[in-house]
Amino acid sequence: MKHLCATLLLLCYQPSLDPDHLFVEEVKKCAIEYNSMIEPQDRIPIILVIAQAIQETGYGTSRFYKEANNLFGIIALEGEDYIESLGINKKKMRSYETKCDSVNHYMELLVTDINYKEFQEILINQYVMDEINVNKLISSLYNYAEDQFYGRKLRRIVKKVQNNYL
Repeated sequence: MKHLCATLLLLCYQPSLDPDHLFVEEVKKCAIEYNSMIEPQDRIPIILVIAQAIQETGYGTSRFYKEANNLFGIIALEGEDYIESLGINKKKMRSYETKCDSVNHYMELLVTDINYKEFQEILINQYVMDEINVNKLISSLYNYAEDQFYGRKLRRIVKKVQNNYL
């Protein structure tokens, strides 16, 4: 049951209407929809999806979120739609048609890309054991971002979201 609650958030929250909570609800809706369509062992805990979206967009205030529906700082590959970052080190950030497209791509990336093999193994093990350890999953995302404190920041956001929104 813990796995179902963590990956589909069935009967696990009560909403409010502040802008940050509306952002959380938007991300949550997309993540639940994606999790409901894939194999149970590949479902990612909603709290982790929300935490990364918050970290990458500042609760939906980033330019990439507003102009490209990019919630996770995903860089465009050759031939994909993109917007360029501002500043000296220009990066091509992937552009998505909808915000849910961004959430879907991010979640698919985590469960299929070879760079996240450790994450995938931990996720499957947690499914088999019917336990959720988001901190362990976060620890396996050491190569997701260039920021050496990324994991620490995600853990802080997870606590805040658990205390305020779920």
